[in-house]
Amino acid sequence: MVSPPPEAQDDSAWVARCKGGDPDAFEPLVLRHAGRVRRLAWGLLGERREEAEDVVQEIFLKAYLALPRFREDARFSTWLYRIAVNHCRDVARRAPPPHVEFDEARVESLADERGGESEPEVPLNPGRREELHRLLGELSERQRRILVMREIEGLSYEEIGGILRIPPGTVRSRLNRARAGLLRAAGRRKEGGS
Repeated sequence: MVSPPPEAQDDSAWVARCKGGDPDAFEPLVLRHAGRVRRLAWGLLGERREEAEDVVQEIFLKAYLALPRFREDARFSTWLYRIAVNHCRDVARRAPPPHVEFDEARVESLADERGGESEPEVPLNPGRREELHRLLGELSERQRRILVMREIEGLSYEEIGGILRIPPGTVRSRLNRARAGLLRAAGRRKEGGS
């Protein structure tokens, strides 16, 4: 692993080194942001969650290739999350994946293969987490995206606005509608007994 230069307190020093041609300077940026990008992708992909690891790699590849065009008028993390959101949107628009039943044994085997990391950490117990993802799957991609960024990733209204290129007030109103949609989905599930 590359150790950070003493003056590098944030991403800008690594970005400058990357732009300057240092082939090892992108790795610290990946290591610093991979967890959040992985959780974001996992939350946004809905039924396509099994593709999250590949999608994360594609996101970082896109970011690496686009880095020379990064104007630094926003924070690197905002720029990276914008790439992630747009890429996840593109993946979600692809033909739907074949239906896969939830298989506890499959999840356990994936956890073993990944050294215990079967999915990004979400601060819920497994049953509630699975229910949350089923409910998120009933929302529009737009509603799911904003809920994941705020409620799972903990991004501020300003950060979300920067990523989606909308004012914080619009973030608030969309988030309220998304929360209402989540509550309606939960109510329908409860009424349906599922």
